[in-house]
Amino acid sequence: MLPRFRRGAFALFALTFFVTMLLGDRSSVAGWFTLQPDELLAGRHWWTPATALFHYPEGLGLLGLVWTLTIQWVMGSRLEGFWGTTRYLVMVLVAGVVGYAGAVALAAVMPATAALDYAGPGPIDTACAVAFAWVFARERMRVGSAEISPLLIAGIAAPLSVTFAPLVALAAGTPIAQTWPAAVPGLLAAAVATLFVQPWRKRENSGKVGRTKPRGQTHLRVVRTPEDMLN
Repeated sequence: MLPRFRRGAFALFALTFFVTMLLGDRSSVAGWFTLQPDELLAGRHWWTPATALFHYPEGLGLLGLVWTLTIQWVMGSRLEGFWGTTRYLVMVLVAGVVGYAGAVALAAVMPATAALDYAGPGPIDTACAVAFAWVFARERMRVGSAEISPLLIAGIAAPLSVTFAPLVALAAGTPIAQTWPAAVPGLLAAAVATLFVQPWRKRENSGKVGRTKPRGQTHLRVVRTPEDMLN
């Protein structure tokens, strides 16, 4: 049985689908959704660390959309149900923007990477998978007739989300010197998700009633006499 596809996770996928499939093939528009560190460092296209999250570059479109659909449906919807729509969207979007901002910072200290292009919701998907692992680590998920650990699912999904773009670029013959920086946004997004999750992790004593009387505090007990009971 498939989980419910919640509105926040669905909106992330739908926006990515719309931008990638309907706008991505227009070169004049695609540049507005692609992060180019040299342009941003020159004071142009300052919005691209955010818009790049919703545009798969050419060659990754259909395969990437299927991957994002799976991540957001299976993991994102579960997290959104646990946290609420607003908190979930804040987490993945902040993690994604920080991830791509890290690519710009890398270009500032390593000018050789400034001319590279960055695009795709990889940082969002990575943050989702990492947060999913933290929050539901002690639970079990039913897949068909089997029960598996969410850690196993996230342990596969998170590394694939980080390395998805570099691996495709390597398969296309791109030198490794131009592909490894594409993993930086995902790694930073994973770190942001880890920091964000901590206050809302499920704790072992969740649902248990804790001590209500401070240590060392005396407790008065009223004892009734037989005369009081008769009255």
